[in-house]
Amino acid sequence: MLKKIVALPYEIARLPLAAVDHRLAARLDETSAPRVALDRTLGSADKVAGTVLRNRGLVERGAERLERGEKLATAARLEAEAEAKREQAREKAAAGRRKAAAQRKAAQDKAASGLKEADVAEAKGKQQAREDAEKKAAAKKAAADKRAASKAKAAEDQRTKAAAEAEAKKKAAQREAKAEIDDATASKKAADEARADAERLSDLSEAKKDQRTSD
Repeated sequence: MLKKIVALPYEIARLPLAAVDHRLAARLDETSAPRVALDRTLGSADKVAGTVLRNRGLVERGAERLERGEKLATAARLEAEAEAKREQAREKAAAGRRKAAAQRKAAQDKAASGLKEADVAEAKGKQQAREDAEKKAAAKKAAADKRAASKAKAAEDQRTKAAAEAEAKKKAAQREAKAEIDDATASKKAADEARADAERLSDLSEAKKDQRTSD
């Protein structure tokens, strides 16, 4: 009873801040800057006043408020980090897809160019064969056909290799993106656990507050 009487002037002086806290609680998120600042102010004030007045209830109330505020701030920070990592993973995955598509198109263009060159070489070889003497016509035409076939095969092999490299890079980018999304998910889980701790601490604080009031 004596402790309550000694602490009464402090509680009266604290009423304006408590009223502001009540209004902010109805209007702002508990992790907003004004709420966090007010929680720290009230928690520190209760803790100091409880120490000076030797009122353990005030000290505990202040300590609990400060701890709850710290946990909420940690939860908000972890949530922000998780969202940033998710966004980063999405951007990297999109960049990987764009790069793979560009590489596939470049490979296709290069293969088409090689086939066109092969066609030109074949036509030139045939023309040259016709202009040569009848004795050398068959041999030169065969040689031209062989060169054309060789270039066509080389172009096709190059296209296949380029497409395989592009696909491999795409899969690597997808694996990296998945790893980052998994990391972001882990961060989100940690944030949820921190928020749950804060809510449990809040419930405990309210229960203790009710108990002190009933005392």
